[in-house]
Amino acid sequence: MRSDARSGRKLTVAHIMPWSGIGGVEVATLRMTDASRDHFRHVAFCLHDAIALRNSFEKAGIETIAYSPPEPSLRHVGRYFKESLIVARQIRQAKADIVHFADEKAAYHNSLAAFLARSRTVCHIRTTIPHFNLRQRLCLLPVHSFVFVSKEAKRSFALSLPDNKARVIYDWAEVSNADMTESNAVVRRELGVPHDCKLIGMVARVAPVKDYFTLASAAAEVLRRYPNTRFVIVGDNSLVELNRQHYSEVVQELNKLGIADKFIFTGHRSDVSRLISAMDISVLCSHREGFGLCLVESMAMGKPVVATLVGGTPEIVTENVTGFLHRHGNSKELADALLRLINNPEEARRMGATAREHVLQNFSRQRFADEIARTYLDVMRG
Repeated sequence: MRSDARSGRKLTVAHIMPWSGIGGVEVATLRMTDASRDHFRHVAFCLHDAIALRNSFEKAGIETIAYSPPEPSLRHVGRYFKESLIVARQIRQAKADIVHFADEKAAYHNSLAAFLARSRTVCHIRTTIPHFNLRQRLCLLPVHSFVFVSKEAKRSFALSLPDNKARVIYDWAEVSNADMTESNAVVRRELGVPHDCKLIGMVARVAPVKDYFTLASAAAEVLRRYPNTRFVIVGDNSLVELNRQHYSEVVQELNKLGIADKFIFTGHRSDVSRLISAMDISVLCSHREGFGLCLVESMAMGKPVVATLVGGTPEIVTENVTGFLHRHGNSKELADALLRLINNPEEARRMGATAREHVLQNFSRQRFADEIARTYLDVMRG
């Protein structure tokens, strides 16, 4: 049963979003609410300046609440307590049975507020976090349950947790049988990509953690062999100051390498699946990665993938079977993998088909929805 047995109503889950832009954390939360909305009522707490994020939730039919995150402080405990009381009041007004922190930053700022609201709490851990300072540790102590996006994220977590407080839940992707041939042609025309070009794509915000400089170096090598190749980057490069600044640095590097005209930056898009479908190869080049949802989405569409051997990525990509893995920062290995797929289209096709079947068997929407529901019910049982 996924409702409150005493009242017959759906349990309400308040998702606390700690960032202004839209990246993997936000996309994963949107997908979570979509997968479990039949059994739970969802409310999204968004920062005041997170306009695009609020619009995304509201478009999906999820109520949003603007909030100001309390700033934890041991020196200014009174101010921190007052700020937490304000958010606690908003949580109570939303009638939240469960507060789901979208990541550890959300829990860091808002765990006291959830405690004061007397809500049960879940915290998603979406990357590897081997160290916390004392203040971070104290703020995470009240959390009732942690959900990790990969076994590696759980293994490397800075806090020691009992088994009943920690579980791994892989995200999901929809596997479609739709014929996308016509749509792919339209996407390529929109992007200005000739039909005979190989299109290599990366779905990630343009932020330092995504290691675009290694991708740029690998792209330069690929373009020396195949100058007709195009690279499309799907992810925010303007909504958040950090991303705007890094985008400028990446473009400077591409200009220095003489390949800027081969890159297409789409910015944040709501039609990511449509864009992935038009790609020939999907890349995820990262300094660190908890899971890599875009890899699963790409594999679900039958795309061969190439990704950095970090974090939970090896739990998604099987080397030489569903894709290729390259060592962190190794642009030569990345370029070699891309060139192998370009040189061997039949191998790329087989690898994509195997990847699609792997997603179908291991990363289904129903499995994800069932495990999230079990998490919420276990937390409510205490």
